[in-house]
Amino acid sequence: MAKAQVTEEFEHVKPTIDSTTIGPLLGFISVLILGFGLYFFLTLFQTDGTWLPYETVIANAHHNLFYKFIWLLMNFTEAQFYAGALASIFMIVGAFIAWRLDVKRSPLAGIRISYGSNLWPWIFASQFISVAIAIFILNYTNAFSTGEYTWLPTFISVVAVPPAVMLLYGPSYRALFTGSILGGLISYPVAFWIMTTIIPVLGVPGVVSNVLTMAITGIVVYHLCHVLPWMKKVPAKEIKPIEPAPTKDEMKQQMSTPSWFVRRVLADFTEAPFYGNEIASIFLLVGVSIEWILNSGHGAYASGAIPAIILSQFISAAVGIYLFRGKYIEQGWYATYVPVVSVGPACVLMFGPTIPVAVFAGVLGGIIGAPVAEYFARKLPEHIHPTVANVTSMALCTIVVAVVMNALPWF
Repeated sequence: MAKAQVTEEFEHVKPTIDSTTIGPLLGFISVLILGFGLYFFLTLFQTDGTWLPYETVIANAHHNLFYKFIWLLMNFTEAQFYAGALASIFMIVGAFIAWRLDVKRSPLAGIRISYGSNLWPWIFASQFISVAIAIFILNYTNAFSTGEYTWLPTFISVVAVPPAVMLLYGPSYRALFTGSILGGLISYPVAFWIMTTIIPVLGVPGVVSNVLTMAITGIVVYHLCHVLPWMKKVPAKEIKPIEPAPTKDEMKQQMSTPSWFVRRVLADFTEAPFYGNEIASIFLLVGVSIEWILNSGHGAYASGAIPAIILSQFISAAVGIYLFRGKYIEQGWYATYVPVVSVGPACVLMFGPTIPVAVFAGVLGGIIGAPVAEYFARKLPEHIHPTVANVTSMALCTIVVAVVMNALPWF
């Protein structure tokens, strides 16, 4: 047989490079490099500085207006387990920039903040009002005065009822104040009761009480809003894109690039407060890194666990997005952020800030977090925001992973 014939006959078996496969893989590797790089970088700078020591904040947050405000700021990054004043300021500034870029229809806006709803200012306002009610009006931080508690769940409303109500009902002052007042009023008492009565019996990470509170209060408030006569849905002012929406094939190509994968991972860091934008997340990570260098005893409850927490978050987001990228293509969004703000960080705090803990919890959380959230989301009525499914998944998956790790001899 001639050489030309052999070449022609076997041409079809030549290996080909599929960009839809190699792109996400390169993105996955890039995220791991970024996560481990940031982990090792931060471990070089563990310091005992004078920047707002955590113990000082909680010792004064019940009676000093300045420290009350610092505690309020810290609540904005409580969901990520950073609980840092500077981290929160950076995240809010980054979110504002992302929103303005989105309004200007800039190609630099990235993944559209707050799901392209043009509701970020309303979402932020609802968060600020609700947590201000809890801290300044209802004075829930007064529980610090007994010296019995080193942490209080005043942050719940920042990532639960108030912003979700704004997304459900749109930009109106009725929705803003109804959601903010109800969230600020009931979130803390429910979380505090679960934290002090149920969690000690179960022996699971404390985040379980927080996310269960989000689910319980969410169901109650969304049902209540559904029957309140003044709660009417108001359409938000649409930001019309310059270019037509991409087709499904075009979306598939975009989501097959390493850059999209990295951006999507970053966006998961700010999904909990309903921002979901990589610019806000980059600012957040810069802020928490600076804060760590200034004083490692400020953020994450002075646990010294921030590097391992961040590593677990990068791993869990990367695993989830790599496994379930097809869901993004089909649905436009998927709850891969679930373990980023629950399983990984919670297990790091429970079992120790080490690489094995961060990797194991991150991988297992990334595998189960989003599918469990999808399962619960299919069971919800239309007037219940899907975040109820997400936080329910956070509670269940955190319990499962914590139990598994507790049973393994090397943790």
